[in-house]
Amino acid sequence: MFGCISFCIGDKHIEINGKKFSLGDLTTEFLNLPKDKYAAMREQLELAQSKLSEYMRSKKLSDWYEANKEYIKLDAMICEFPCLELVREETDIFAEAEQFTAQQSMFESDDCELSEHDIEVLNKITAYEDYLENPNNYGGVNKEYYTNTQTEKAFCVTTPQPPIPELPPEKTRALLIYPGNIAVKWKYYKDYCDAYAKALYDINSFNTTIFNFIKFFLSSLNKLDTNNYAMALDDLFNHPRAEKFIANPVEGSGYFTANDPVILRHMPRETFEGSGEYKIYQYYEVESLQALLKMDFYKALEVGYIIRKCEYCGRYFLLKKGYHTKYCDNPAPDNPKYTCAQLGYHRKGIKELQADNPKAQSLRRCYLRIDKDFSRGVITQEEKYKLYRTAQDLYYDATTRSGTTNEEFEEQLASKNLYPLCDVVRKTKPRGRPKSE
Repeated sequence: MFGCISFCIGDKHIEINGKKFSLGDLTTEFLNLPKDKYAAMREQLELAQSKLSEYMRSKKLSDWYEANKEYIKLDAMICEFPCLELVREETDIFAEAEQFTAQQSMFESDDCELSEHDIEVLNKITAYEDYLENPNNYGGVNKEYYTNTQTEKAFCVTTPQPPIPELPPEKTRALLIYPGNIAVKWKYYKDYCDAYAKALYDINSFNTTIFNFIKFFLSSLNKLDTNNYAMALDDLFNHPRAEKFIANPVEGSGYFTANDPVILRHMPRETFEGSGEYKIYQYYEVESLQALLKMDFYKALEVGYIIRKCEYCGRYFLLKKGYHTKYCDNPAPDNPKYTCAQLGYHRKGIKELQADNPKAQSLRRCYLRIDKDFSRGVITQEEKYKLYRTAQDLYYDATTRSGTTNEEFEEQLASKNLYPLCDVVRKTKPRGRPKSE
């Protein structure tokens, strides 16, 4: 399930299975997994593991069948959460295990050794899967261009490609789950199921540690910047009572690993398709969910992003600038018409300072940009006040209605968006020395 996770990091984003997230977003989603839902998954896992143990004792396919049913339920529970489904490997193992163990009495004594027919079917399936992955390698011709050294004329040599494979037959019983006898199938199936347990344990170990890091280290910082984030992380790892904050087997809180195997590749590619602009991106392969989450979280801290806990709804949220804000800008759970930031003061009685309010700071920076343009003489006083009023209206809408994030509001006040909205065009002023006559 989580045997090998591949992802790419670049431009303050992480890309996994074709989906792109800001650094820290994935971590935030995992930190916000409902505790009751996670507990239910752990209970289901324990039930499934107990059923597997019964099969290991009895070696009856009926017990394997029952255990597989429990793992199918666990898989369905995991798929309810997009962040977990994202890193879940798409396979048919559970469906094939159900098919393999369903006809119990007929095949109870079958050892499922591969026959010549099984190998023939396997080869057809393998060829067709390769065609699906590399369709350009089949059904056409390969062209190679050469130059005649004597005449210096170019010529082309074509070679036919293999024909497109036929649709393969269905898997035989010996090919279900994994090609081979029952012992081989069971080992492969057991390893696959163990990955579910490891993933759930990784979530607990990671979340427990990061909860403590945010509560006892990040939240107490006066200045929020990358240097202090790194220092706080160092304090966590080297704290005299680190075992109280970091998940570990001694405390029974999990196992937050100190080292994780990572494969790193650097690959150039377009920033986005058709842009014509190339950058070098880092591609990673890890063997555990915990390693992925650490990479996402640590890289977020490196670029200045921080995760805080909302004092109104209790959920974690990502901040891309160093504000000491107490509330998130997500819809409040008890009143989705308003955000937690809007209801925080009225319900909690805790008021944020302007310096800690991301939207107020965005408005302040907007005013400074407008003032600078006015002082340079590129806008008139009338245009200045018009821009002021529009910015204030946008601020009022953003702070009284839910649905506008801090980043979206910052973008609304950007000069490239605000000025056209107000029909204001900066006047260009001549630069440099006047031309000599």
